[in-house]
Amino acid sequence: MGAKRDMSSKKKERIEIPDELADRVLFYSDRTCCVCREKNRPIQIHHIDDDPSNNSFINLAVLCFDCHHKTQITGGFDRKLNARQVTMFRDEWLTIVSKRWGMNYQPSRKFASPQSAIEVEVATTVAEIYREREEYILLAIHYITIGNDELRDKYIELVIQRGIDDETLIAFRKAQGHLDLVPSEIKERYIKELKGNAQWIDLGQFYHDLGEDGLAVKFMCYDIIEKIDSGNIYSAALVFKEMVKLQLLESLLFAALTEARVNNNLWKQLRILLELNQHSEAIKFLLKHKEEIESSHNVLLSYFLTTVLGDERRKVEARKNLARAFREVQIIGNNTVMKDGKIVEIEKGSFFNL
Repeated sequence: MGAKRDMSSKKKERIEIPDELADRVLFYSDRTCCVCREKNRPIQIHHIDDDPSNNSFINLAVLCFDCHHKTQITGGFDRKLNARQVTMFRDEWLTIVSKRWGMNYQPSRKFASPQSAIEVEVATTVAEIYREREEYILLAIHYITIGNDELRDKYIELVIQRGIDDETLIAFRKAQGHLDLVPSEIKERYIKELKGNAQWIDLGQFYHDLGEDGLAVKFMCYDIIEKIDSGNIYSAALVFKEMVKLQLLESLLFAALTEARVNNNLWKQLRILLELNQHSEAIKFLLKHKEEIESSHNVLLSYFLTTVLGDERRKVEARKNLARAFREVQIIGNNTVMKDGKIVEIEKGSFFNL
């Protein structure tokens, strides 16, 4: 009997929760304990069935240390917080957070599809609850979460027909990938509201969604400046990180490349290709414009061209021409020189990046 009891009480091996899943659980719970719901308390992710190897989303709940301790109590005068109670608290809290945020977030599709029969049952039950209550906004959000596009669109259209606020309409159309269906007057009204409330991050994100990355950078930089001025360096860094995540630098460089092509500015086109680390494209560019570069007498472009062509004699001559040209210029700044009465911009190390 003793051996049998030892085997049955043996703890299951803990499997670390994947970072992306942990981020999802914490995000949906607003990084707040689902039981006491007190903000800014230390929290941890709890396995509802006490199986540390069961890393299913439906088996995870965010608890503070005190509430987590209550799940460990099995006797005495304290009443244990059991799995059923934690699940009820968790489901209610997720609903509250979803309703509070409306559609200011879009769940990762990587975790959208139910992974087990239990999750399918839960997803179906939640849908029925929302349907019975005629909470169609939450129902639309639910179908976005589990990745059912057909039912998502059905309830989004139903909600729109009944009338919703601008922010929710924009969020739903974004989830559908159809911001083009949002009337211009609503977009303009939403932008005006965000500007009036100095919501620079949301405004920058919205401009990015609209494909206007120049304006996205502008307003996100407003937010960074405000945070730095107020001493909130960490938050400023997070905004900058978001800009990198949205690839706004690359977007601006591609826009500048288009402009340089329209203006037939060969030197700027080459520089941008190098900034984008598109060295193979830069080589193709130089070879394509070989005759034009040779006739332009641009010493910088000529030097790059001879480097690509591999003609050592011409390369040496081009290097001499480069030295002669810069011997005649007046340096007026770190990256600018004055030549023949004109300011010429150069880039440190740009001559040898190819």
